[in-house]
Amino acid sequence: MTCKNLIGTYMCICPPGYTRQPGGDGCTDLNECTAKPGICKNGRCENTIGSYRCRCDQGFVANPTQTECIDNREGFCYTEVLTTLCQMTSSNRNMVTKSECCCDGGRGWGTNCELCPLPGTTQFKKMCPLGPGYTTDGRDIDECRVMGNLCKNGQCINALGSYNCVCKPGYTTDITGTLCVDVDECIQAPKPCNFICKNTEGGYQCSCPRGYILQEDGKSCKDLDECSTKQHNCQFLCVNTIGGFTCKCPPGFTQHHTACIDNNECASDPNLCGSNGVCQNTPGSFNCDCQRGFSLDPNGQSCEDMDECDGNHRCQHGCQNLVGGYRCSCPQGYLQHYQWNQCVDENECLNSQICGGASCHNTLGSFRCLCPTGFNYEQNSGGCSDINECSTSQNPCKFGCSNTDGGYLCGCPPGYFRAGQGHCVTGMGFTSTPGGEAGEGDDNSLSPEACYECKINGYPKKGRQRRSTNSTQEEPLENMVSLASVDIEDTLQFHLNISDLSNRDHILEFTPALSTLSDHVRYNIDFGNEDGSFKINQRNGVSYLHLSKRKALAPGAYQLQISSMPLFRKKELAELEDKHDKDYLTGQLGDVLKMRVQIILH
Repeated sequence: MTCKNLIGTYMCICPPGYTRQPGGDGCTDLNECTAKPGICKNGRCENTIGSYRCRCDQGFVANPTQTECIDNREGFCYTEVLTTLCQMTSSNRNMVTKSECCCDGGRGWGTNCELCPLPGTTQFKKMCPLGPGYTTDGRDIDECRVMGNLCKNGQCINALGSYNCVCKPGYTTDITGTLCVDVDECIQAPKPCNFICKNTEGGYQCSCPRGYILQEDGKSCKDLDECSTKQHNCQFLCVNTIGGFTCKCPPGFTQHHTACIDNNECASDPNLCGSNGVCQNTPGSFNCDCQRGFSLDPNGQSCEDMDECDGNHRCQHGCQNLVGGYRCSCPQGYLQHYQWNQCVDENECLNSQICGGASCHNTLGSFRCLCPTGFNYEQNSGGCSDINECSTSQNPCKFGCSNTDGGYLCGCPPGYFRAGQGHCVTGMGFTSTPGGEAGEGDDNSLSPEACYECKINGYPKKGRQRRSTNSTQEEPLENMVSLASVDIEDTLQFHLNISDLSNRDHILEFTPALSTLSDHVRYNIDFGNEDGSFKINQRNGVSYLHLSKRKALAPGAYQLQISSMPLFRKKELAELEDKHDKDYLTGQLGDVLKMRVQIILH
């Protein structure tokens, strides 16, 4: 404590940390912890005699005088803050103290994004008393570690209160030495490229003018051979030049820029191939196409007559060479075609009298005279004569035969009637001829050499072979033969007394009239016998319709359809087809019998 003299009195002056006593005659200790609000921020204030000291919180350390708590926590430093939100992308993820961040250009710090004071403000001066580049406690800040993204395209070197950049090749520092900027090598002397220089980021690129290519040193140029590298648009031939190329055309073409236009030799000289040739233009040349009968000369420039008779003329009966062709002589029966120069068949049938009454069929080099089925062509008379089929040794009819004009008829045993072609029928109720009149006198006397009318059946026998004549001999006729027939187109009616019928009675009897069908035919009831009232049995080559034993019949009308079916084993049929032609066999099997019968029981 010191004493200061005053006029008429004195005053006691107390040192820092003390205050005068109420009486003014002495000094007493000042309690700074209560006298100065806000002292020892981030810590706890403890009063001492004449002074005070700060007990700092965790993460804070006291300054050398222990009168202030310095922030010693570490966190991320952010260089960009957007509306109080720190941008994570602006941090280099190095843990630094708040003063290292805020005194080195940072804008925000820590997990809670505590904003840094702006440079020039009181808060900034308090946090950074030595200015940018130094911490609150006066330590130098390592900007290269704190900021992290300094000196792009170079290396950051820390300096006292600042930093410097050491740049990569192709870059240099700016005037402040804190940035690496691109060097434009193309404006330097001497120029790095012999021809074209293009500056790039951190370097440069040399290029060559059109028609040249960069050499291995990356600076000089040499000529580009467009022809060998196929970097040309020539249609045909390419010729390399220094710095480029030229196009050329082969003979027969005219140059037009890079294209080659074909010369049309045929248009420039119409008589190029002569009068017997046709000029055909081709790319770069032409061809001569000769007319028929002419060929190219050895030079291939004109057409001369070809001697077809000297080569493969295909004439079988003599050849005569002509200018542009040849003529063939033709054999008998052929004529020379006026256009084709070949021998074509002569149609002798154009002469209507050549076969007389027979029909004419033209053949290659000749002709044939044909007659209808059942007739033979007579060369002497020039007409057709009937074939007597009944005179052959092999009897096609079982009971008797009558020759007809162009055919023959098969008869039936006495009491039977011809039904269709090749079948005989009789039975109860046949007291008179149902469908026709029975023949009498000579008409009933038929020879066993019997046949039937082929055309009645509708089975033509064109080209059939004659039967062999080495089989049976004629036998005497033992019984009379009937030619009477029934009309199977209509339904046959039979009126029978039911009391006189038994299941042994033959209502109808069927037997084949053709020898070929003997023991090779079956007669069936097609319909009308659904209840099984009737039955067909066969015995000794005769099939007969009779009542069934299964049930008694009531009086009434019964409609039946009865048909025939030829029966041959495959081996037998093959033997018949081998012995005779198929058309002949079809006729020998006759018509399939289909007969409708109405049996009226009283």
